[in-house]
Amino acid sequence: MAVQTGHNHEKVHPAWRDETNEGFLICYDINLVFQGQESYSIKPCEVDITDRFPGLGLMLEKVDTIESSIPFNITDLPLRISEMYQSDHLGEDVINQYVFVLENGSSLVIRHIFPPMTLGINVVSINA
Repeated sequence: MAVQTGHNHEKVHPAWRDETNEGFLICYDINLVFQGQESYSIKPCEVDITDRFPGLGLMLEKVDTIESSIPFNITDLPLRISEMYQSDHLGEDVINQYVFVLENGSSLVIRHIFPPMTLGINVVSINA
């Protein structure tokens, strides 16, 4: 698997800095490209919750073409995924984080972060 991002930057505005985005590359879409050239797009989204404000979630969809992608710099490409977890990192009762455990023991973490409608991506090495 290879990972690509769209427009990205290192930090968010100081008003939004917190533990949800510390150490993450900030971006607005992430593409996962698999060996058979199947591609999936991950984007931030809002999820309707009955009698509450919308929750901050993730939208995963298979795509035929990828627009304006920048390779995400990860060593040991291509990556092989051994496990995948999804969770509610923000405590909003919706899925807003994917963790891909890689064959080498590192983890690729993709989550909806603050400010809303923003993604964060980070590689957590096995030595962390």
